[in-house]
Amino acid sequence: MEERFKQILKRENEKYNLISRKSFEETFHFLWRLSVQIAEELKPFSSLVDIGSGAGFPGLAIKLIVPQARVLLVEPRRKRANFLQLAITELELRDIEVFRGDFFLFHKEFCNRSFDYLTCMGVRKKESFVREDCNNIKKGYCFITGEKEVERLLHHGKIKKYNSEVKKVSGKDNLFLVIIHRNGKDNCNS
Repeated sequence: MEERFKQILKRENEKYNLISRKSFEETFHFLWRLSVQIAEELKPFSSLVDIGSGAGFPGLAIKLIVPQARVLLVEPRRKRANFLQLAITELELRDIEVFRGDFFLFHKEFCNRSFDYLTCMGVRKKESFVREDCNNIKKGYCFITGEKEVERLLHHGKIKKYNSEVKKVSGKDNLFLVIIHRNGKDNCNS
């Protein structure tokens, strides 16, 4: 499935510049390895929502890695949302859907559906995703972020009350996973 996804992404990348064209192979392999690392850190889980899914990382890739998981990809940009839907169709995936909108629209529309984890990469102000008014994220959050944002996130009032851990992203000195566990439970492999 990884190779099929790569070929679809490469083909569509020529039209929409979803990831770097100059270093497509290197970027794809890094993002795939990152998705594998996230899936391993979050296991066990049965559902996940990915905010700002873009080219399918990490959400769509995690679905390919953990096929039994139910996944919702949230993407506000039309071309990227269309790409995600095309990839899902061509890969003949089930229990995965694309929601075209931002987090706040997702929050409004999906407050009554629960997910084990919320993942997010590349979106600023990630702390706004940790909501108390809607308890639809059951196990926690996994934010992929740079070194500067790690400290800010960990000291934010919403996040300080939860058990959090920081994991270095394999192969990148300045990129980290900030994993926030709801209800103080440690749901990750340490």
